[in-house]
Amino acid sequence: MKSDFNKDEIKFIPISQKDLILSLDRLTRFKYPQTKYYRVFSEILCKYLIHPKLSKDEIFSLNIDTLKFLCEFVWNESAQRLSPNVYRNPLLNKILFDETINTYNLSDDIKEFVKLDININAVLSLITQCNGLPINLKRLLIIENNLNSLKEKREMYKLRFPVEKVLLCEGITEEILMPKFASLAGYDFDANGVKLISAGGKNQVEKLYCELKDELKIPVFILLDADAAQTASNINSVLRSTDSVYLIKHGEFEDIFSLNLIKRTINKCFKNICECCIDDLKKDLPMTKILHEFYRINNLGDFQKADFAKELAKNLKYKTDLTDEIFEIIINLKRL
Repeated sequence: MKSDFNKDEIKFIPISQKDLILSLDRLTRFKYPQTKYYRVFSEILCKYLIHPKLSKDEIFSLNIDTLKFLCEFVWNESAQRLSPNVYRNPLLNKILFDETINTYNLSDDIKEFVKLDININAVLSLITQCNGLPINLKRLLIIENNLNSLKEKREMYKLRFPVEKVLLCEGITEEILMPKFASLAGYDFDANGVKLISAGGKNQVEKLYCELKDELKIPVFILLDADAAQTASNINSVLRSTDSVYLIKHGEFEDIFSLNLIKRTINKCFKNICECCIDDLKKDLPMTKILHEFYRINNLGDFQKADFAKELAKNLKYKTDLTDEIFEIIINLKRL
Protein backbone atom coordinates (compact mmCIF):
# COMPACT_ATOMS: atom_id res chain seq x y z
CA MET A 1 0.00 0.00 0.00
CA LYS A 2 1.33 3.41 -0.87
CA SER A 3 2.43 5.69 1.97
CA ASP A 4 0.81 8.84 0.56
CA PHE A 5 -2.76 7.63 1.14
CA ASN A 6 -5.36 10.21 0.23
CA LYS A 7 -7.47 11.32 3.20
CA ASP A 8 -10.56 11.44 0.99
CA GLU A 9 -10.26 7.71 0.41
CA ILE A 10 -10.31 6.84 4.13
CA LYS A 11 -13.61 5.85 5.72
CA PHE A 12 -13.91 5.03 9.40
CA ILE A 13 -16.25 4.87 12.36
CA PRO A 14 -15.13 7.41 15.01
CA ILE A 15 -13.35 5.76 17.91
CA SER A 16 -15.54 5.72 21.01
CA GLN A 17 -14.67 7.81 24.04
CA LYS A 18 -14.14 4.65 26.09
CA ASP A 19 -11.73 3.16 23.54
CA LEU A 20 -9.77 6.40 23.15
CA ILE A 21 -9.18 6.59 26.91
CA LEU A 22 -8.36 2.89 27.11
CA SER A 23 -5.95 3.20 24.18
CA LEU A 24 -4.16 6.16 25.77
CA ASP A 25 -3.85 4.17 28.98
CA ARG A 26 -2.34 1.21 27.14
CA LEU A 27 0.02 3.38 25.07
CA THR A 28 1.50 5.02 28.18
CA ARG A 29 1.96 1.95 30.37
CA PHE A 30 5.43 0.61 31.15
CA LYS A 31 5.66 -1.89 28.31
CA TYR A 32 7.96 -2.31 25.34
CA PRO A 33 6.77 0.23 22.71
CA GLN A 34 6.91 -2.05 19.70
CA THR A 35 4.55 -4.48 21.44
CA LYS A 36 2.06 -1.98 22.82
CA TYR A 37 1.91 0.42 19.86
CA TYR A 38 1.31 -2.29 17.27
CA ARG A 39 -1.27 -3.98 19.48
CA VAL A 40 -3.21 -0.80 20.30
CA PHE A 41 -3.31 0.56 16.77
CA SER A 42 -3.95 -2.74 15.05
CA GLU A 43 -7.01 -3.19 17.28
CA ILE A 44 -8.19 0.38 16.56
CA LEU A 45 -7.78 0.03 12.80
CA CYS A 46 -9.37 -3.42 12.69
CA LYS A 47 -12.38 -2.20 14.69
CA TYR A 48 -12.92 1.29 13.30
CA LEU A 49 -11.37 1.52 9.83
CA ILE A 50 -13.94 0.82 7.09
CA HIS A 51 -11.83 1.62 4.03
CA PRO A 52 -9.22 0.40 3.45
CA LYS A 53 -10.39 -2.67 5.38
CA LEU A 54 -7.29 -4.32 6.83
CA SER A 55 -6.60 -7.50 8.75
CA LYS A 56 -4.05 -7.52 11.58
CA ASP A 57 -1.54 -9.27 9.33
CA GLU A 58 -2.00 -6.58 6.67
CA ILE A 59 -1.58 -3.85 9.29
CA PHE A 60 1.68 -5.38 10.51
CA SER A 61 2.95 -5.50 6.94
CA LEU A 62 2.32 -1.79 6.22
CA ASN A 63 5.30 0.49 5.87
CA ILE A 64 5.79 2.88 8.79
CA ASP A 65 4.68 6.00 6.88
CA THR A 66 1.37 4.46 5.89
CA LEU A 67 0.73 3.00 9.33
CA LYS A 68 1.49 6.32 11.03
CA PHE A 69 -0.72 8.19 8.61
CA LEU A 70 -3.71 5.93 9.20
CA CYS A 71 -3.25 5.87 12.98
CA GLU A 72 -2.89 9.63 13.28
CA PHE A 73 -5.79 10.34 10.96
CA VAL A 74 -8.33 8.02 12.64
CA TRP A 75 -7.24 8.98 16.17
CA ASN A 76 -7.18 12.75 15.61
CA GLU A 77 -10.41 12.90 13.64
CA SER A 78 -12.15 10.84 16.34
CA ALA A 79 -10.72 12.94 19.19
CA GLN A 80 -11.62 16.16 17.38
CA ARG A 81 -15.25 15.12 17.05
CA LEU A 82 -15.48 14.33 20.76
CA SER A 83 -13.47 17.37 21.92
CA PRO A 84 -13.67 19.93 19.10
CA ASN A 85 -12.13 22.80 21.08
CA VAL A 86 -9.11 20.96 22.49
CA TYR A 87 -5.92 21.17 20.49
CA ARG A 88 -2.80 19.08 20.64
CA ASN A 89 0.14 20.41 22.64
CA PRO A 90 3.13 19.10 20.68
CA LEU A 91 5.37 19.55 23.73
CA LEU A 92 3.44 16.83 25.59
CA ASN A 93 3.98 14.45 22.68
CA LYS A 94 7.67 15.34 22.61
CA ILE A 95 8.13 14.75 26.33
CA LEU A 96 6.48 11.33 26.11
CA PHE A 97 8.56 10.48 23.04
CA ASP A 98 11.79 11.56 24.74
CA GLU A 99 10.95 9.49 27.80
CA THR A 100 10.31 6.50 25.55
CA ILE A 101 13.63 6.68 23.74
CA ASN A 102 15.48 7.34 27.01
CA THR A 103 13.90 4.26 28.58
CA TYR A 104 13.92 1.70 25.76
CA ASN A 105 16.28 0.44 23.08
CA LEU A 106 14.38 0.97 19.83
CA SER A 107 15.10 0.44 16.16
CA ASP A 108 14.91 3.47 13.88
CA ASP A 109 11.61 2.22 12.43
CA ILE A 110 9.99 1.89 15.84
CA LYS A 111 11.30 5.31 16.88
CA GLU A 112 9.50 6.74 13.86
CA PHE A 113 6.31 4.88 14.71
CA VAL A 114 6.19 6.02 18.36
CA LYS A 115 6.72 9.62 17.23
CA LEU A 116 3.00 9.83 16.50
CA ASP A 117 1.34 13.24 16.28
CA ILE A 118 -1.83 12.16 18.03
CA ASN A 119 -4.01 14.53 20.04
CA ILE A 120 -3.41 13.38 23.60
CA ASN A 121 -4.88 16.55 25.14
CA ALA A 122 -8.27 15.95 23.52
CA VAL A 123 -8.43 12.47 25.01
CA LEU A 124 -7.39 13.72 28.44
CA SER A 125 -10.27 16.21 28.31
CA LEU A 126 -12.67 13.26 28.08
CA ILE A 127 -11.60 11.92 31.48
CA THR A 128 -14.17 13.18 33.96
CA GLN A 129 -12.68 12.02 37.27
CA CYS A 130 -9.30 11.05 38.70
CA ASN A 131 -10.53 8.51 41.26
CA GLY A 132 -9.43 5.02 40.34
CA LEU A 133 -7.38 6.11 37.34
CA PRO A 134 -4.26 4.10 36.50
CA ILE A 135 -1.16 5.97 37.60
CA ASN A 136 0.03 6.66 34.03
CA LEU A 137 -3.18 8.54 33.17
CA LYS A 138 -3.25 10.34 36.50
CA ARG A 139 0.28 11.49 35.76
CA LEU A 140 -0.71 12.84 32.32
CA LEU A 141 -3.55 14.86 33.81
CA ILE A 142 -1.20 16.38 36.38
CA ILE A 143 1.56 17.35 33.95
CA GLU A 144 -0.38 18.29 30.79
CA ASN A 145 -0.74 21.98 31.67
CA ASN A 146 2.69 22.35 33.23
CA LEU A 147 5.40 20.30 31.59
CA ASN A 148 8.29 21.59 33.69
CA SER A 149 10.04 19.88 36.61
CA LEU A 150 8.71 16.41 35.82
CA LYS A 151 10.87 14.64 38.39
CA GLU A 152 9.80 17.06 41.09
CA LYS A 153 6.16 16.40 40.20
CA ARG A 154 6.85 12.66 40.30
CA GLU A 155 8.27 13.00 43.81
CA MET A 156 5.50 15.31 45.01
CA TYR A 157 2.55 13.31 43.63
CA LYS A 158 4.16 9.83 43.59
CA LEU A 159 3.58 9.42 39.86
CA ARG A 160 6.20 6.70 39.07
CA PHE A 161 6.88 8.18 35.61
CA PRO A 162 9.43 8.82 34.29
CA VAL A 163 10.62 5.37 35.39
CA GLU A 164 14.31 5.38 36.34
CA LYS A 165 14.93 1.77 37.36
CA VAL A 166 13.29 -1.65 37.48
CA LEU A 167 13.09 -4.07 40.41
CA LEU A 168 12.73 -7.59 39.05
CA CYS A 169 11.63 -10.12 41.67
CA GLU A 170 10.39 -13.70 41.79
CA GLY A 171 6.77 -13.62 42.84
CA ILE A 172 3.64 -12.11 44.32
CA THR A 173 4.91 -11.80 47.91
CA GLU A 174 7.73 -9.47 46.84
CA GLU A 175 5.34 -7.62 44.54
CA ILE A 176 2.99 -6.90 47.43
CA LEU A 177 5.52 -6.18 50.17
CA MET A 178 8.63 -4.61 48.63
CA PRO A 179 6.90 -1.26 47.87
CA LYS A 180 5.50 -1.23 51.42
CA PHE A 181 8.86 -2.10 53.00
CA ALA A 182 10.66 0.52 50.92
CA SER A 183 8.11 3.23 51.71
CA LEU A 184 8.47 2.52 55.44
CA ALA A 185 12.23 2.83 55.01
CA GLY A 186 11.80 6.25 53.38
CA TYR A 187 12.25 5.20 49.74
CA ASP A 188 8.89 5.40 47.98
CA PHE A 189 8.93 3.51 44.68
CA ASP A 190 6.43 5.75 42.85
CA ALA A 191 8.12 8.94 44.05
CA ASN A 192 11.53 7.70 42.90
CA GLY A 193 10.53 6.15 39.58
CA VAL A 194 10.94 2.48 40.53
CA LYS A 195 8.90 -0.01 38.49
CA LEU A 196 8.49 -3.41 40.15
CA ILE A 197 8.08 -6.42 37.87
CA SER A 198 7.22 -9.87 39.21
CA ALA A 199 8.47 -12.70 37.01
CA GLY A 200 5.85 -15.17 38.26
CA GLY A 201 8.35 -17.59 39.78
CA LYS A 202 12.05 -18.23 40.23
CA ASN A 203 12.36 -20.14 36.95
CA GLN A 204 11.08 -17.17 34.95
CA VAL A 205 13.48 -14.53 36.32
CA GLU A 206 16.45 -15.41 34.12
CA LYS A 207 14.36 -15.46 30.93
CA LEU A 208 12.67 -12.17 31.77
CA TYR A 209 15.95 -10.46 32.65
CA CYS A 210 17.43 -11.49 29.30
CA GLU A 211 14.48 -9.79 27.60
CA LEU A 212 14.65 -6.67 29.75
CA LYS A 213 18.39 -6.14 29.34
CA ASP A 214 17.91 -5.96 25.57
CA GLU A 215 14.77 -3.83 25.73
CA LEU A 216 15.70 -1.31 28.43
CA LYS A 217 18.27 1.44 28.79
CA ILE A 218 17.49 1.97 32.48
CA PRO A 219 19.04 -0.16 35.29
CA VAL A 220 17.54 -3.42 36.53
CA PHE A 221 17.88 -4.73 40.10
CA ILE A 222 17.21 -8.47 40.44
CA LEU A 223 16.10 -9.86 43.82
CA LEU A 224 16.38 -13.64 44.28
CA ASP A 225 15.86 -16.17 47.06
CA ALA A 226 18.90 -18.00 48.41
CA ASP A 227 17.99 -21.20 46.54
CA ALA A 228 18.30 -19.37 43.21
CA ALA A 229 22.10 -19.31 43.28
CA GLN A 230 22.35 -20.98 39.86
CA THR A 231 19.92 -18.45 38.39
CA ALA A 232 22.00 -15.64 39.90
CA SER A 233 25.15 -17.14 38.39
CA ASN A 234 23.54 -17.42 34.95
CA ILE A 235 22.32 -13.83 35.11
CA ASN A 236 25.70 -12.57 36.31
CA SER A 237 27.32 -14.10 33.24
CA VAL A 238 25.30 -11.75 31.01
CA LEU A 239 24.73 -8.90 33.48
CA ARG A 240 24.98 -5.36 32.14
CA SER A 241 27.26 -2.97 34.02
CA THR A 242 24.22 -0.89 34.99
CA ASP A 243 22.43 -3.80 36.67
CA SER A 244 22.74 -5.69 39.94
CA VAL A 245 21.75 -9.06 41.42
CA TYR A 246 20.91 -9.48 45.11
CA LEU A 247 20.75 -13.02 46.47
CA ILE A 248 18.99 -13.28 49.84
CA LYS A 249 21.53 -14.59 52.32
CA HIS A 250 19.45 -17.23 54.08
CA GLY A 251 16.35 -18.81 52.68
CA GLU A 252 13.38 -17.27 50.94
CA PHE A 253 11.97 -13.75 51.00
CA GLU A 254 9.61 -14.77 53.84
CA ASP A 255 12.61 -15.81 55.95
CA ILE A 256 13.79 -12.22 56.31
CA PHE A 257 10.52 -10.90 57.76
CA SER A 258 10.41 -9.58 61.30
CA LEU A 259 9.10 -12.24 63.70
CA ASN A 260 7.28 -9.55 65.66
CA LEU A 261 5.53 -8.42 62.49
CA ILE A 262 4.49 -11.99 61.65
CA LYS A 263 3.24 -12.56 65.19
CA ARG A 264 1.28 -9.29 65.23
CA THR A 265 -0.31 -10.08 61.85
CA ILE A 266 -1.43 -13.57 62.88
CA ASN A 267 -2.83 -12.38 66.20
CA LYS A 268 -4.79 -9.60 64.52
CA CYS A 269 -6.19 -11.90 61.83
CA PHE A 270 -7.12 -14.71 64.22
CA LYS A 271 -7.58 -12.94 67.55
CA ASN A 272 -10.72 -14.90 68.42
CA ILE A 273 -9.31 -18.26 67.35
CA CYS A 274 -5.70 -18.60 68.50
CA GLU A 275 -2.68 -16.69 69.72
CA CYS A 276 0.80 -16.79 68.24
CA CYS A 277 3.98 -16.20 70.21
CA ILE A 278 7.56 -15.70 69.03
CA ASP A 279 8.55 -19.22 70.11
CA ASP A 280 6.01 -20.63 67.63
CA LEU A 281 8.06 -19.01 64.86
CA LYS A 282 11.55 -19.87 66.09
CA LYS A 283 12.11 -23.20 64.42
CA ASP A 284 14.88 -24.41 62.16
CA LEU A 285 12.62 -24.49 59.13
CA PRO A 286 11.75 -22.12 56.28
CA MET A 287 9.17 -19.59 57.45
CA THR A 288 6.60 -20.74 54.90
CA LYS A 289 6.76 -24.27 56.35
CA ILE A 290 6.47 -22.93 59.89
CA LEU A 291 3.39 -20.96 58.90
CA HIS A 292 1.85 -23.87 56.99
CA GLU A 293 2.23 -25.99 60.13
CA PHE A 294 0.90 -23.26 62.45
CA TYR A 295 -2.18 -22.85 60.25
CA ARG A 296 -2.73 -26.63 60.18
CA ILE A 297 -2.39 -27.14 63.93
CA ASN A 298 -4.74 -24.25 64.69
CA ASN A 299 -7.30 -25.15 62.02
CA LEU A 300 -6.85 -21.84 60.20
CA GLY A 301 -7.30 -23.27 56.72
CA ASP A 302 -4.59 -23.40 54.07
CA PHE A 303 -1.71 -20.94 54.37
CA GLN A 304 -1.65 -18.79 51.23
CA LYS A 305 1.48 -16.70 50.67
CA ALA A 306 -0.23 -13.91 48.75
CA ASP A 307 -3.10 -13.54 51.22
CA PHE A 308 -0.69 -13.51 54.15
CA ALA A 309 1.49 -10.89 52.43
CA LYS A 310 -1.55 -8.62 52.04
CA GLU A 311 -2.35 -8.96 55.75
CA LEU A 312 1.29 -8.39 56.63
CA ALA A 313 1.27 -5.17 54.59
CA LYS A 314 -1.74 -3.89 56.55
CA ASN A 315 0.15 -4.38 59.84
CA LEU A 316 3.38 -2.63 58.85
CA LYS A 317 3.77 0.30 61.26
CA TYR A 318 7.30 0.86 62.50
CA LYS A 319 10.80 0.86 61.06
CA THR A 320 11.55 -1.91 63.55
CA ASP A 321 9.21 -4.06 61.42
CA LEU A 322 12.02 -4.06 58.85
CA THR A 323 14.90 -6.47 59.39
CA ASP A 324 18.54 -5.64 58.66
CA GLU A 325 18.47 -7.58 55.40
CA ILE A 326 15.35 -5.79 54.18
CA PHE A 327 17.14 -2.50 54.84
CA GLU A 328 20.21 -3.83 52.98
CA ILE A 329 18.12 -4.74 49.92
CA ILE A 330 16.52 -1.30 49.85
CA ILE A 331 19.88 0.47 50.25
CA ASN A 332 21.35 -1.53 47.34
CA LEU A 333 18.32 -0.78 45.17
CA LYS A 334 18.50 2.91 46.05
CA ARG A 335 22.20 3.07 45.10
CA LEU A 336 21.64 1.47 41.68
